[in-house]
Amino acid sequence: MQLPTAVHITEVGPRDGLQNEARFMPTAEKIRLVETLAESGLTEIEVTSFTHPKWIPNLADAAEVVEATKHLAVDMLALIPNRRGLDRAVAAGIKGITLVFSASDSHNRRNLNRSTEESLVECLDLHREATAMGLKRRMSISTVFGCPFEGDVPIAHVVGIVRRLVDAGCDRIGLCDTIGVANPVQIEAVCQHVKALFPTVTFELHLHNTRGCALANTLAGLQAGIDHFDAAIGGLGGCPYAPGATGNIATEEMVSMLGAMNIRTGIDMATLMRADGLLAGWRGQGLESAIWRVSQRTAAAACLT
Repeated sequence: MQLPTAVHITEVGPRDGLQNEARFMPTAEKIRLVETLAESGLTEIEVTSFTHPKWIPNLADAAEVVEATKHLAVDMLALIPNRRGLDRAVAAGIKGITLVFSASDSHNRRNLNRSTEESLVECLDLHREATAMGLKRRMSISTVFGCPFEGDVPIAHVVGIVRRLVDAGCDRIGLCDTIGVANPVQIEAVCQHVKALFPTVTFELHLHNTRGCALANTLAGLQAGIDHFDAAIGGLGGCPYAPGATGNIATEEMVSMLGAMNIRTGIDMATLMRADGLLAGWRGQGLESAIWRVSQRTAAAACLT
C-alpha cells in the first residue's frame, strides 16, 4: 500500500457531533469538551456553527463558545452557512471558517433554503471576503457520494463544482459523505480522479458511519493520497436535513487505526478517552464508538479482578 506517513485530523464533534443531539449541552460543558480536545494534541477543531439558532438550537451559544476558547493554542473553525453567519462569526472573534453547500440541489434547498448554484455563488463571495480578512478557510461540499433525495451524484457534476472553486482560489476542499452511503471503491475512485485533475488542492474527507464503512473508507482515502480527514469524538453526529444519516467516524477510532498502521496524528488516545467520558456523562448513555465500548468492557472486567 502507498500510504501517507502522517495525517491531519480536524475535530468536528463540538459542531457536527452536538448539532444533532436530542438536547442542548450546557455552554460550560461544551467549553470543557473543547478544552479537553485541545489538550489531546488536535491542532484544529470546528467548535460551532453560526447557523441561525432557530434551525440549529443546540448551537445557539456559538458566540459564547468561540469567546471562551479562542485563546487555546489550536486553530478554531466555525461552520458558516451564509453572509449573516460570517458577520456573526467575525464579531465573535473566530479566526477560521468552514463554508459549506451541497452538490445536490434537493439537499441544499432543505439544508440552506436555496439552490446549489445560489449557495455556490455566495460561498465564493464569502471566501473572497474571508481571504481579505486573513481568516483560515476551507470549503466543504456535502452529498458528494450520494444524496438522500436524489441518490447518486454524478462525478462529472462534482468535478464541475470543484473546478469553479479552484478557479476562484479555493485550495482546501472537503468531500463529504453526508449520509454515509459511500463504499471504499467509490471513495478511492473519486479521490484519485479529483486529485489528478487538481493536484495543488488539499482535499479532505468527511465520512459518516451509517453503514459501518467509515474506517474502510478512510483506508481507501489514504490509498488515494488523502491525508486530511474530519472526525467527531465519540462518533456523534448526523445531519438534521439528511434522513437516515448517523454519526461521523469517531476520532478515537480513526486515531487508533492510524496509530496501529504507524501513521502519525500527534493525538493522545488517553485524552480522547477523557473527552469521550465527558460526552457519555452528559448524555447519560454510552457512545457509538467501538473504541469507547471496548474501553468500558475493559474497565468493567478490571473491576471484577
